[in-house]
Amino acid sequence: MKDVKIVFTDLDSTLTYAPGKIDIKNKKIFENLKNIGIPVVISTGRSIPYAVSICKQFSTSNYVIASNGAEVYNYVSKNMIYRSVINPENIAKLDEMIEKYNLMFIANGVERRYSNKLEDSTGLVPVTKLSKITNEEISQVVVQSYNKEDMMYFRKELLETTTLKIGNKTKHISDNKLLYYDIVNNDVSKGNALEILCKHLNIKCERAMAIGDSDNDIEMLEKAGYKVAVANASEKLKEVANLLTLSNKENGVATILSELYSKLNE
Repeated sequence: MKDVKIVFTDLDSTLTYAPGKIDIKNKKIFENLKNIGIPVVISTGRSIPYAVSICKQFSTSNYVIASNGAEVYNYVSKNMIYRSVINPENIAKLDEMIEKYNLMFIANGVERRYSNKLEDSTGLVPVTKLSKITNEEISQVVVQSYNKEDMMYFRKELLETTTLKIGNKTKHISDNKLLYYDIVNNDVSKGNALEILCKHLNIKCERAMAIGDSDNDIEMLEKAGYKVAVANASEKLKEVANLLTLSNKENGVATILSELYSKLNE
């Protein structure tokens, strides 16, 4: 691990031990790595505004990967390194399908999130349709429903009629649970975003460490030289990993990064 130059870590169920909760121990190790020139980059399916709020609290790098890899952003300089925007044709198709299957949506912009949700609209700009968002472009749309059948038919139509894909989805489906799909362009992935940022920073991908828990982290781990799975990771991701750390509830990220910091200082 002595040749690691950059770290990428997933957020939910990797860095967080509960929804929205990160142990303060991570802040110290992030600061230690930052002080020796090793940036820690949050790579998440969440929006830029949400991810940046985490970065500012925990002394990560100036960069963030958001919307499942659709955005690579320097939030300090406000420089967008990369952004994959959903085109108007696909926005119109999503509007049609959202109405057809009676779905809720949240759309990720750079500064704001937009939604037709009536419940829990905190921090969301109300809008009836995606095509009504005229002040900024959209990189990811999260569709939601409690109806499993509607979501199944939506997924089938989406994959057959658009150039979009599902970047992430509900992991454990059960009755009366709010289900979601993260919708992005076909060429979007956390792995692609990792490669773009490494190139921007003139760092070889094989000198990157990537840490994750879910199937949507697989491409990110595949691009990195050091591929870390937390103990609670999916079996598919563990098959890709060449390193294993403790679970998210046992501070697995802080554990592997403390080990990295020690090796870099030997």
